[in-house]
Amino acid sequence: SEEELAEVKDLLGGYSTNFSSSSAGRAKNVRNGASKINGSIIYPGEEFSVHDAVVPFNAENGYELAGSYENGTTVETYGGGICQVSTTLYNAVIRAELEIVTRAAHSMIVSYVEPSMDAAIADGIKDLQFKNNQETPVYIEGYTSGGVIYFNIYGKETRPANRRVDFVSEVTSQTDPEREYVPVGDQPVGYIETTVKPHIGYTARLWKIVYENNVEVSRKVFNNSKYNPSKEVIAVGIGGATPEAQAAIGAALETKDDATIRATVANYTPEAQ
Repeated sequence: SEEELAEVKDLLGGYSTNFSSSSAGRAKNVRNGASKINGSIIYPGEEFSVHDAVVPFNAENGYELAGSYENGTTVETYGGGICQVSTTLYNAVIRAELEIVTRAAHSMIVSYVEPSMDAAIADGIKDLQFKNNQETPVYIEGYTSGGVIYFNIYGKETRPANRRVDFVSEVTSQTDPEREYVPVGDQPVGYIETTVKPHIGYTARLWKIVYENNVEVSRKVFNNSKYNPSKEVIAVGIGGATPEAQAAIGAALETKDDATIRATVANYTPEAQ
C-alpha cells in the first residue's frame, strides 16, 4: 500500500565491490544480474532467492560466457561473474541485519571480498536466500557505475542511533597449492609457462561485532567458510627434443623441483646444443 511504501525511506545497509578488471562478458553479466534484482520489494516474513531472481543463465536472458569455478578450475559459462552480484548483495543484507536463510561459500577463494564475506550462486546447487525479519517492507536498490556494483537496502530504521554493526574476516588456516609440471609436444624446448593459476586454500570465519556508543558490546561468529586449494599447472615444452633430451627432461619433471627442471631444460635448448 502507499502507506507501507511511505515508510521505506531509511538506508538499512549498503555495500559495493569493484569489477573494473573483469572481461567484457563478465562485466555485462554483473550489470545484468544487478538489474534483475534492482527494484525488488520484500514484505515482512517473505524470503528472497537471488538464484530465482537472476536465472536462467543463457544468452536469451542477457548473459554472456565468462569465467566461473567448476571442479577446482576456471571454466567459461553463461553468467560467469553472477557470484559478485550475490556477494555484494549479501554484504548489504547482513548490514541491514535481515535474516540469512541460506548462504554458501565459493569452492575457491575470490578476490573481490575478504574470506567468508562471499556468497556463491551455482545453478541448482548454491543460493543466497534471506528473509525480511522487519515489520515493514524493504526495497532493494542495485546498480553499477564506473566498474563498481552497488546494493542498498531501504526500509524503516528501528535500531537505536547509537548502535552500529561491523563484520570482520578472520583466516583460521591456510593450505598452499601443489604444483604440477606437464610436458607438451606442441611447444619447443625452453618453453615454460603457467597454464593454470593456483589458488591457496583457506578456512575462515566472519565475526559480527556490535557497538553501542562506539564501545564493543558483543562479538559472535556469523559464518564459517572453507575454500579449497587448486594446483598450479606449468607446461614444459619438449617439441623437437631428441630422445635423450626427452628422457632427461622427463626425469627432471618427476622431481617437481623448479630449479632442477629449469636447469635441465636450459641444457637442451637449441642455444645450448
